[in-house]
Order: sequence, then C-alpha cells, then structure tokens
Amino acid sequence: MTKYSSSSSYSTYEAIIASLMILGIGIVIASSLEMIWTKVFSVFISIGIIVLIILYQRKKTFDIKFSENGIIIEYPFLNKTDQVPYTDLVQIQFISAYRAPNRNKIKFKIDGKIESLRFLTVAQSDQYIEFIKWLKSKNDKLELKVFPSDHIMNHKIQEVYGFKYRKILKKIL
Repeated sequence: MTKYSSSSSYSTYEAIIASLMILGIGIVIASSLEMIWTKVFSVFISIGIIVLIILYQRKKTFDIKFSENGIIIEYPFLNKTDQVPYTDLVQIQFISAYRAPNRNKIKFKIDGKIESLRFLTVAQSDQYIEFIKWLKSKNDKLELKVFPSDHIMNHKIQEVYGFKYRKILKKIL
C-alpha cells in the first residue's frame, strides 16, 4: 500500500520549453542564412538536439512511491521498476528555490553505488514533517537536509528533532 508518492514530471515541461526554444533558434538561424544547404543543416542540427533532449528526458522521468515495505521507483518510458529498501536510504533533502516548486532530493544505495533522485516534494508544511517522522521510523540513520538553511522547514524540523538533527562542521580559528 502506497503511503506517499510523487514524480519528476515537472522536468518534462522544462524539456518541452527547451525543445521549443532550440527549434525556434534553429528556424531563426535558418531564415537568416542564404544558401539552402546551410538552412537545412541548421534545422537538422536543431532537430538532432531535440531528439537528444527527448532521449535524456525518457531516462529522467519517474514516479516514486513510498510504501510500507520500501521505495518503488517506476520509469514509465523505460518500463523499468526499481525497489529500494528503507535501510538503503541515506539522505533526504528539502529544496526550496525562488519561483519554483519545492522539491525533494533523496540519496540511496543501489548495487553498491550511491544514486540520487530529484522530484516534486511529497508533502507541504506540517504534512512534510509527518512524512519525515514516518521515514525516520523506517530508518533512524536517515540524514535530513534543508536548502536554503534559513527556510521555515529547517525550523520546523528543529522543533521536532532539536538543533542537532544535522551535522554542523565547526571551524576553530
């Protein structure tokens, strides 16, 4: 049974906008050239770049589900599914950027390597705190991070776990 879920579908819109911009640049360059073969060449280069963006985007689009038994990562365009047990989860980071949706980034071990994924945040505000508590109940060694560090989410996590929930490096002068 799925408890929490999210996806990386926001990046699909970014890829579509990038593709349209590259196609527009290719058309503008083609219209400014005089020889027909250079026009065709510039349009083919633009289309080639768009194909590369589509192939890259297929690998980066996924749905992530946090179930009772582990994390299920489904890649719909690749017909691939990965399962990660909570014990292999290393870090979860809350990322808040100006004029962009909040995102989560997780780091986990798979096949002896550390992988990371970015996706839209699983929950907002107090619901995110409940999500963090639920994850910590599954893996108490989970490292929590908030970016930027002065975000309100950092203070909410500190209310629950205290000021030492994250590692702070001290430099002695």
